[in-house]
Amino acid sequence: MDGIIVINKHPGPTSTRIVEKVRRLLKTKKAGHLGTLDPMAKGVLPICLGKATKLTPFLMDREKEYLATIKLGVVTDTYDKEGTILEEREVPTTTREKVEEILKDFTGEIEQIPPMFSAARYKGKRLYQLARKGEVVERKPKKVTVHELSCLEVNLPYIKIFIRCGKGVYIRQLAHDVGERLGCGGVLWDLVRTKACGFTLDEAVTLDELKEMTLEERQKLVIPMAQAVKDSPALVLAGRLRWWVAMGNPLVTTPAELGVDEIKEGMLVRLIDQEGELVAMGEMIASPEGTWLCHPRRVFHAS
Repeated sequence: MDGIIVINKHPGPTSTRIVEKVRRLLKTKKAGHLGTLDPMAKGVLPICLGKATKLTPFLMDREKEYLATIKLGVVTDTYDKEGTILEEREVPTTTREKVEEILKDFTGEIEQIPPMFSAARYKGKRLYQLARKGEVVERKPKKVTVHELSCLEVNLPYIKIFIRCGKGVYIRQLAHDVGERLGCGGVLWDLVRTKACGFTLDEAVTLDELKEMTLEERQKLVIPMAQAVKDSPALVLAGRLRWWVAMGNPLVTTPAELGVDEIKEGMLVRLIDQEGELVAMGEMIASPEGTWLCHPRRVFHAS
């Protein structure tokens, strides 16, 4: 079974635990998720099955969207509601307009310091492993991109915000920083991921729903690999071209063959056979002769 199934995660279990349960329910040997959701979080958790685990590098960089509720006036060691309360402060009167103004400073390319309670590594160990021992280590800030931030609701002590961002953004850290800017502290109280790597809640199924289905019904929910990367143009491999690409050889192609107005350096292309199966993901590179070559970056199905 090769493809992607989208799970609507419920609060409680880790993302790794969900993957293991799905792997067993679909009776596949290999499975992996496309971005961790904290145990308290819910929403879209895409899980790659079988050969689709090799698609991860082509999907992980895609945008994610969240609905986050922040409770003001509270600071915890984990930056969310499940942590130990370190401080409680009075919540000042604030407006949606004021929150919007603050959110502007967290939009675009920003630097975030990974929280101690996170899966980031320090000298080979996860930060949360050190944090549970009471250790605090120096963490280097990393650059991440927040494409859009907006305040949806202010109902003190809670504020609700929408986030559209790239990979690697810590929403708990964002909640903490917004709370500090408002002068009263804040923790992540509720988090729903509504979109991840091109997949939405509309495509998602809960684990409980999956358990109630037959194996055949579950398999029907698996999104084929070629469809999972459908935003990339496709090049159909006729005859021996399938074998040629499966051996890792490049192809000369044109915008017309790809169905695009123009080709850009580094553009990703789906290389599919006449049955619609994804043979490989290719990358467009200009040749010295002025033609465009599609180089297979990852081959999924050998000849």
